[in-house]
Amino acid sequence: MTTTAPERGHAIRAHTADEILEAWGPTREACLEEAVLALVDTVAAVRGVGWSWHREVELAGTDEELLVALLEEVIYHLDASSAVPVRVRVRPRASGVVAHLWLTDLQRVTPRGPAPKGVSYSQLALREESPGRWRCAATIDV
Repeated sequence: MTTTAPERGHAIRAHTADEILEAWGPTREACLEEAVLALVDTVAAVRGVGWSWHREVELAGTDEELLVALLEEVIYHLDASSAVPVRVRVRPRASGVVAHLWLTDLQRVTPRGPAPKGVSYSQLALREESPGRWRCAATIDV
């Protein structure tokens, strides 16, 4: 599945017992948002579903550490509270980013696939390919 906006979007490729997420955007933060949307797309159809509560998370580290931490935050909510983000916003901070997740119960969405178990460090990447063009990739264990 691929979104249609050329300046930002995401794609999901099936891999043996895994999903490979690819995302891109004009900024690091937009790329991170698209990575979350890609992960959500593997689990549930959330378009048009309203949110129930908001969670703000501050994350610090290298670009790749931010990507892993943000995806693991989504996986945590799926597992611990049976909740899925229906909207995400990522903003820069001096030491990393702050992520805003608007969540809803999994019972309110249409399931698409198995719950992810974790993020693999194999082939993990988040980088600026050219000015105004960020790209990331992550392998999700399912």
